[in-house]
Amino acid sequence: MKDLTEKQAKVYEFIKNYILLKGHSPSIRDIARHFKMTPRGAQQHVIALEKKGYIKRSHGARTISLMDRTESIAIPVKGKIAAGQAIEMFEEVGEEIEVPVMMLRGYGEYFALKVQGDSMINAHIVDGDYVILKKQHTAENNSIVAVVVDDKITLKRFILKDDHVELVPENENFEIIKVDPKKVRILGKMVGLIRILK
Repeated sequence: MKDLTEKQAKVYEFIKNYILLKGHSPSIRDIARHFKMTPRGAQQHVIALEKKGYIKRSHGARTISLMDRTESIAIPVKGKIAAGQAIEMFEEVGEEIEVPVMMLRGYGEYFALKVQGDSMINAHIVDGDYVILKKQHTAENNSIVAVVVDDKITLKRFILKDDHVELVPENENFEIIKVDPKKVRILGKMVGLIRILK
């Protein structure tokens, strides 16, 4: 990076990645703790970054903003997910997809899955789409989630009833899957969708 020392460049990368992952800037203490330096040392690096035009500060503990804020971030594509009949558990595919930062709602781990099938077409999710998911193991009713049932993975709307879970398709040609809550494992909640037109 132009005009930055090696240490300043590392501090800048840390700040940038922290904001992308958590949705807010790190505090001086967060920076000091990460680099095992004193808060005063961290403050000096932040001041240097501001003077060189990489960041801007305002009053408060977490008020660092990037001058060249990235509008997108690459997240891993974990594999394929069925929007139809459940498919075998996905494998790592070593692929990434760029998604808008605004789609990633604050702190958390995000991943993408490529859709196969048409059981969710009434939710505007079609074969070949990439669904963007926030990794979590619980979900509110009516959320669209990636779930594992009997070692197979599927994308459905999640509804918890008194004694069972309903995995609801968004296509009248498919039946609701009713299952014991103990047999359902949520992998992530859908937060967005990427469609690549051919």
